[in-house]
Amino acid sequence: MSIFTVMRLVVSCMDRRLNSYIKKKYQDAIVLRNAGANVNSLLMSLEKFNNKVDEVILLPHTDCGAMKVVYSSLKEGKKITSLVEEKLVSQFSSKKFSSLSELERLNMEIQEENLKRIFGDKVRAELVDVNKIEIPPSNDPYMVYVTVPSQLVRLSSNIYHISAEDKEIWDSLDIAVYAMNITKIISQNDKLAEKIRNMYPSVTVSTASF
Repeated sequence: MSIFTVMRLVVSCMDRRLNSYIKKKYQDAIVLRNAGANVNSLLMSLEKFNNKVDEVILLPHTDCGAMKVVYSSLKEGKKITSLVEEKLVSQFSSKKFSSLSELERLNMEIQEENLKRIFGDKVRAELVDVNKIEIPPSNDPYMVYVTVPSQLVRLSSNIYHISAEDKEIWDSLDIAVYAMNITKIISQNDKLAEKIRNMYPSVTVSTASF
């Protein structure tokens, strides 16, 4: 009798509140995470898994910081970096929505359709309600941990996780630094840490593995 291993791929937001939820439900999956579960910024990372996965799970969430950036940009005229405008906000410029909750559901629909263009009917989506999941308490300052796509490590609930190829992390970092005022970033390797340090000189950047 053959034993087949189902390879799952999770595409999710970088939000710290999802760390425990993803680890508990999808501990065997490869995880890609960024601001807004934005497929448009993960195309290089996703293509590496084309024809290699059996299931793709999309996990955006409520009370999403990235969607707040989109909402404030399109409805209130607030400015963010040109990279965020290009990679994230532009997807919604022709769409109709009147509230953040409508925008969050619209984002799920857009990203699910984007994933289906790559993976077909292997994709399923869930909008995670952050008010209905367990979020372990943490009094530590918020920070961002940047990794390549991998199985999810055990991260505490103060750590935002960007999991993507190096070239695809920068719009998420722009949101973390300029919209969310995160002041500490951790990378897995020295070369990337130096690039991040040069891009965001006001932020503390270090190298570590969790």
